Amino acid sequence: MTQKRSILLVDDDAGIRESMQAILTLQGYQVDLASSGYEALELCAGRDYDLVLLDILMPGMDGIETLRRIMEQRPDARVIMITGMEGGAETQRAMEEGAEALFRKPLDVATFLPVLLPAEDLDEDY
Repeated sequence: MTQKRSILLVDDDAGIRESMQAILTLQGYQVDLASSGYEALELCAGRDYDLVLLDILMPGMDGIETLRRIMEQRPDARVIMITGMEGGAETQRAMEEGAEALFRKPLDVATFLPVLLPAEDLDEDY
């Protein structure tokens, strides 16, 4: 029996968390949710995730600082940033801190999933 791949989804917007969790779960992934950078770091300390999806703008510890701390703990971590804002300094900082990619919200599933997940893992319904 193969183990499901695991994804940590970090976003302060409950609607984003719930909709993305539903989509990724349908694709066969184990999805853990965090509503803050602090919560994400706690979860990352206890588990190796195959992928972290991380919002840039969050209250308290923002996504850039969370990304930096995740990369300190696990330099080989695969992190993709998500944001509702246009490009700019924050986007550039995310890439400099080690983000693999950055996507704008609302996420277009047809564009997002092929980059996020290996082709052999995609359900053709998306």
